[in-house]
Amino acid sequence: MFLSLALAFVSVASAPMPVLKHSDVVFMYHGGRDVYRAYGATVLAWGGKPTQAARAEAEGVRWFGSVGMVTEFAAYYERDPATYEQGLCRDVHVEPVKVPWLTDHQHKGIPYWWCCTNQPRMRDFVRDRVVETIKAGADGLHVDDHLGTSGGLWLGICFCDRCIEGFRAHLAALPQRERERLGIADAASYDFRAEARRWLEAGADRKVTQHPLWPEFEAYQTRAAAAFMMELRDLAARTAGKPVPVGANAGLLWGRHLADYQALDMFSAETDHHASSRKPSDDPMLAYRIAEAVGRPYASTASGWDWAYIKEHNLHGLVRCWIALSYAAGHRLMAPHRQWCYTEEKGTHWYDGPTERFAPLYRFVRENAALFDGYETLADVRIVMPYRAFMRNPGEWMEKGRKLSAANLSYRVLLAGDRIVPKRLSPAELRGSTPIVTCNLDDLDPADARILSGGIRTGRIPTFADVDQAIAALRPIASVESDGPVRVLARTRKGSAVVHLLNYAYDAAKDDVAPLKGLTVTLDLKRLGLDCAKQCVLIRPGHAPHTAPIVNGTVRVPTLELWGILHIAAR
Repeated sequence: MFLSLALAFVSVASAPMPVLKHSDVVFMYHGGRDVYRAYGATVLAWGGKPTQAARAEAEGVRWFGSVGMVTEFAAYYERDPATYEQGLCRDVHVEPVKVPWLTDHQHKGIPYWWCCTNQPRMRDFVRDRVVETIKAGADGLHVDDHLGTSGGLWLGICFCDRCIEGFRAHLAALPQRERERLGIADAASYDFRAEARRWLEAGADRKVTQHPLWPEFEAYQTRAAAAFMMELRDLAARTAGKPVPVGANAGLLWGRHLADYQALDMFSAETDHHASSRKPSDDPMLAYRIAEAVGRPYASTASGWDWAYIKEHNLHGLVRCWIALSYAAGHRLMAPHRQWCYTEEKGTHWYDGPTERFAPLYRFVRENAALFDGYETLADVRIVMPYRAFMRNPGEWMEKGRKLSAANLSYRVLLAGDRIVPKRLSPAELRGSTPIVTCNLDDLDPADARILSGGIRTGRIPTFADVDQAIAALRPIASVESDGPVRVLARTRKGSAVVHLLNYAYDAAKDDVAPLKGLTVTLDLKRLGLDCAKQCVLIRPGHAPHTAPIVNGTVRVPTLELWGILHIAAR
């Protein structure tokens, strides 16, 4: 059964359950009744196994019970101390491997080893955790370290007997021509562990992850992880007797985290925010846009090293910038009530964010939910992203996103999958006249290349070879003149638009943004679908709504502190 699941590559797109609204306030960990009320909490994303008392504290909050594939070593060990080693990941020398960010953790003197989700003992443990979590009354399931064994590929794992056996089956299922290309004469007897050792001994300074067959081993491991996640999704539904929404800590700016997206209804994930730069980052925007490309909502948190930096330097105001960006982008930053921090020097520690600095922003969203729910990204440009190209050089794609954001060109991602991510371009994605930044066609599967070329030709869509050309040629739907940096993001629904203004003039020394005065916002009302609009309403945290005229497509904004929203409606 395991081998058939490992070889299954889900190619039929599954529609996600509608689990999050744009105005939802999502908590990462359990916070208690008073904290939930202060923030206006609606969802608990990493809630653990619910108890009656905890559910009472979280009344009215949808509870996603968390199951960990890496962090629950202690519970895994206690399941069967005499045989626990049979479920551990092994390196090429058959030695166990520590979880790098849990090196300060031990259980009964035993390090937190990375466990193999291809091993029956570990799989049974995870299955049982899913069942007990759903039976305890969780509304949804969250899986931490959802990639399981494949999440540790960068460490050179796993070479346990089970993985070597599974890889043989993977190779045997390949077309003969592909096996010949890979140099596999007899898949049934092929021993990748022995071959990798010989290869390492034959050359100085080699790493097992550089082995010529490693990309194929990655494909096998990643597909096995995705198949296991689909199995867990089905298990949760069978246990509950109804469909159960599933989320995972899928940080989309990190490699392979999209592999199992079809098993997920949402991403609730750690995402690099680059706190040490001491300024707002546009990189999370790319994660939000990738999530949109596969039709899933994103509830982000910063990385452990980000939170450690925020805690050490008390940069609460920078976090406020992250919150505003997330909601303006149509997603949400999970409430920074209690956040995991990690550094090599301090190991695991915690950041308890000041409620008085953060809760008012979340209450602002809840009080103005009508300006968030139902609105979708209005893009100035679409950018084709082959996932294999993103995997090859994520930094290149983040830089593309930064350039577009700095130019206030709102963008959508047209994601083209590969052997790891089962996502094809569709003709529907290419409809409309919004310009497209193309890619190297060699990075696309042939079917996607044909769809892209045909869609552009049929629709006579303007195209650009790179984002620099697009920036030079395109005029944003919404732009701003101001004395400081401002990000402008337009979102629309039928008969209405909102334009978010985000003040990026953050000063780390003051831990706040410098208020900007006398801004002029220019709107392309036709592209907003509101040609006849004569006025708009400016909504800002801590201020009464302000009605402003629209004169020749421009709006004067008297002051902008952290965040403002222009609401324009058809009359």
